[in-house]
Amino acid sequence: MKQMMAGVALVVAVAAVVGAQSAGGSVRDEVVAAQKKFYQAYQSCSAKDMEGLVTDDMVYLHSTGGVQKNKAELLKSLTPNCTIEVLRVDVTNVRIYGDAAIVSGDLHFKAKGSPKVAAHLLATQVFVKQNGRWLLANNSSMEPVPLDTSVRLAAHQK
Repeated sequence: MKQMMAGVALVVAVAAVVGAQSAGGSVRDEVVAAQKKFYQAYQSCSAKDMEGLVTDDMVYLHSTGGVQKNKAELLKSLTPNCTIEVLRVDVTNVRIYGDAAIVSGDLHFKAKGSPKVAAHLLATQVFVKQNGRWLLANNSSMEPVPLDTSVRLAAHQK
């Protein structure tokens, strides 16, 4: 009888772990889907599509140092004469913390027209769940450069 109870307990424990993992996987999928929608709206420069994808107090820090400090500034930057040809993040890591998630990955950017501008950057976004939806709250992107080629570091070493 003890062996049977131990076996049942083991099955229940395994089922609980598998269930938790699949729930975590679905939350991860929800966050990645929200990020994908965000970048699709950004690439198409659609303020209408972007409206419901970000928090009101979001911050978007670009690798160039430019920043949009809230939703209104981000939406204003999305103009009909869009010059973005490619804008996507290949996700490498997602960490879920309840109603918050951190997404990291490789950001690919390419502008339309001439001169051709393209970049491969590292990016990290923070998403928060509000009213059942995952919304972008923060982005930071950077260009990975070897430390010995950093312009700022060189200026400080003189």
